[in-house]
Amino acid sequence: MDEKRLLLAVALSLLVLTAYQLLFAPPPRPRPSPAPSPAAGASVLPAPTPAPPFPGQPAPSPATRAVVARIADDKERRVEVQGPDVALAFSNRGARLLSWQLLRFKDPRGRPEEMVQAVIGGPRPLDLETGEPAVDARLRDALFKPSAASLVLAGQAADLAFAYADGDLEAEKILHLDPHDYLVEVRASVRQAGRELPVRVFWGPGIGNPTPAEMEVSGYHAPQAVYLGPAGVERVPAQKIGPARTVSPVSWAGVESTYFTALWVPSGPGEAEMRGIALPPGDDGKPRVGAQAGIALGPSPALLYVGPKDHLMLSRLGHDLQRVVPVGEWIGPIVVALMSLLRWVHGHVGNYGWSIVVLTVLINLVMSPLRHYSIANGVRMAKLAPEMKVIQDRYRKVPALDPRRQEMQKEVAALYARHGMSMGTQMTVGCLPLLLTMPFLIAFYRVLSVSIELRGASFLWIPDLSQKDPLFVTPLLMGASMFLMQRMTPTSMDPAQQRVMMIMPVMLVGMFLWAPSGLNLYWLASNVCSIIQQAVTLRILRTRDEPARRERRRT
Repeated sequence: MDEKRLLLAVALSLLVLTAYQLLFAPPPRPRPSPAPSPAAGASVLPAPTPAPPFPGQPAPSPATRAVVARIADDKERRVEVQGPDVALAFSNRGARLLSWQLLRFKDPRGRPEEMVQAVIGGPRPLDLETGEPAVDARLRDALFKPSAASLVLAGQAADLAFAYADGDLEAEKILHLDPHDYLVEVRASVRQAGRELPVRVFWGPGIGNPTPAEMEVSGYHAPQAVYLGPAGVERVPAQKIGPARTVSPVSWAGVESTYFTALWVPSGPGEAEMRGIALPPGDDGKPRVGAQAGIALGPSPALLYVGPKDHLMLSRLGHDLQRVVPVGEWIGPIVVALMSLLRWVHGHVGNYGWSIVVLTVLINLVMSPLRHYSIANGVRMAKLAPEMKVIQDRYRKVPALDPRRQEMQKEVAALYARHGMSMGTQMTVGCLPLLLTMPFLIAFYRVLSVSIELRGASFLWIPDLSQKDPLFVTPLLMGASMFLMQRMTPTSMDPAQQRVMMIMPVMLVGMFLWAPSGLNLYWLASNVCSIIQQAVTLRILRTRDEPARRERRRT
């Protein structure tokens, strides 16, 4: 009986609980709203790791990490800029530079000269860096939104902007392009969680894409870092830069090759960073090192020059940019004057090969009076040579500090007096013409080494005066003309010394086989002028001495 009552009580309890659940059920739990799906083509990035604060700056609290409105492109695209002198191409992925072509300069294939040295998987010019690897990786992969799909610079300056914002990261890169010069104004900013991050922008790992023919020319140097500091222009080969090198203060800094350069100009004396970048092996299998140079972008913009090392044009742009052209320190004014004169001659002649010949002839005409005296002095010294050798042999074994050496000097002075000459005068007449002519000859040699105008200029069988002579005609003719000139030159040297001097033309031919053909053409033209002047001067001297010889024969 008790068991029946217990079972009845349990059943009634279950019935009451069931009825309660049915009559007084709790309200349904609200379902979470689905997250918006990402737009087509947009990359889904993981939540960024908060960046470490600057020294002395407190870390932002979670409440201050505001999420910004998303700004991004929906797909990867190419953005092109067309100007009268340059053509640029960007990828909106990372706002990275793909191409920077100089339309007024052609490569050996006849295409516009490309300044971007493309390295697969390597850095690109104008990449933004903050020093925080996670942020830099996001920036390189971000799809920036460009201000225009393409831009044509038609007579006035224009801006090309790239913007990106996602999560707590914002970035902007703005380029102000002027169609009238090669200078570009660059601005950039990066913010994370409302905090401004330091930004550096680089050019590298080199400039241009030299061909094997250009690299084998004598005097060629691989792209290297260059900057203007308090001590002047400093050049650092890529192999000697190391992983990173900071220089400060600098007026400008960048990367250069033989004929082209990319230079950053800060708004004031600033700091530059240079890096040596390992590149894939070349065709010869040898490892290569590139040069990268960059500066920090602050509130003020920086200027970027990418173009030829044209001294005249760089002088007009200011900022001491013309000093990147290695005209030399003490000889620089002569080099600059001769560069202007070469352009003036080219304006009348129309061919740089013939302009080199004409300017060489003009220089030799101006120097001809000094050379005349030098040749005449050589003839006189050659006449004294036999008697001078007798005196020197007589005192050959006398020590240099022996008092008897004074007797030798007296005999030499008497020998000069018998021939109507003075030792002091002869030293001046013999050395002064050489000292006065050599700076101009060296300066013109330097002009032909640094003049961008010779690149791609043809002359007769030579397709490019900045490259070696394809037939080696000019260096061989230069050596032959030097040999003939030495045979014609009166000398007081003994036969053994003369034989040694005859080896010089052969050595110079070997040295100049791979020299730029413009230099060989200049040297050949200069030697021909010297041969003609020697022949004329020797004929004048023989004509002048003919009456004296006739008089000696009569007596």
